[in-house]
Amino acid sequence: MPIINNIHTSNVTIGVNIRYARLLKNLSKSDLAYKVGVKDHYIQQCEAGETEIPPPLLQDIANALGVTLSAFINTPKRAPASKESYLSKALKAINELEDSIAQNRENHEHKLAKTSNSNTRSNDPI
Repeated sequence: MPIINNIHTSNVTIGVNIRYARLLKNLSKSDLAYKVGVKDHYIQQCEAGETEIPPPLLQDIANALGVTLSAFINTPKRAPASKESYLSKALKAINELEDSIAQNRENHEHKLAKTSNSNTRSNDPI
């Protein structure tokens, strides 16, 4: 577990919080990776809790997302059973948010394509 200012936080909790903040900013993993100078795959590993993020990089990620470090690391202490439940609920909410963002993008792209097609037709001579 990383120790930041004597606060013990699991990699999974930090990863869930990073993903949540990234989705709230409507950024892709690629966008965030570019902003902090790492590969997309590394952001994926961080969000999955598969790697311990060095504090300077964690600060860069916080800056890129417009949040403080405490958004990632200050979480209420919970009993192990409720912590798992908390993380499950958080992941479910994040997945629903990500699905909603993807659906909104598809709807927007569909509207743009429809508008583009109607503009093309109106410019055609009769």
